[in-house]
Amino acid sequence: MRWVTYLSPSGGNERPGVIDDGCVFGYPGGQSLPELLAENGGALGGAFQRALAAPVEIIVEFETRLCAPVRPAGPVPALIGGAWTTLDPALVRGTDDGAGLPPGAQAASAAVGAAALFGAGGRHAGYAPACLWRTPGQGPVALTLGPAVVTGDEFDGTDLRVTASVDDTELARAEIDGGLGWVPAEHRGGGVVASLPAETRLLEPGEELFVDGGPLGGFEIRVGSGV
Repeated sequence: MRWVTYLSPSGGNERPGVIDDGCVFGYPGGQSLPELLAENGGALGGAFQRALAAPVEIIVEFETRLCAPVRPAGPVPALIGGAWTTLDPALVRGTDDGAGLPPGAQAASAAVGAAALFGAGGRHAGYAPACLWRTPGQGPVALTLGPAVVTGDEFDGTDLRVTASVDDTELARAEIDGGLGWVPAEHRGGGVVASLPAETRLLEPGEELFVDGGPLGGFEIRVGSGV
């Protein structure tokens, strides 16, 4: 299953939806995506089928304004360059939110990898590609998640590979244990944990970074853009 949070054109509110056959199907219930992911796999599968059978709306995927799939309530543990740190949840962005630079910054690098999402009791709910934008001084600018949360039925648990490229030139390649051996038990209760092992060179405004998560999906962002 592939779940997203999108901006509904019929109401302007953020709403969960599922991706199927190139379209986003708006979930008809009142729960947010984090609330849905907190449920067990059977309940989430039932919600997926309800979205397909009785969607609030159907939007072509490339015309959908995607938001951050989840908005963490607390700090996000992140494994960067082999060391653990925590990121401010306010840094989380969706793939359509761009990668704006803070005042005075002339470039940004991108640490790429994946985010593991957890539900109630530390149950693994799925993965999403992830990208941490940083200033030349390594200050965090934004953490891009998405475009979708991909549940375990979409991949076989083998290691994940996420690459980042500009103009078909690969700049970074992240290899991540798909079995979650990298996530300590104490980090599984907060909802989102990121592994960002590979970093690009500094990217200048106007360059377009393509992040490819294979079965997790991908996205392209122009450096310096933002909404």
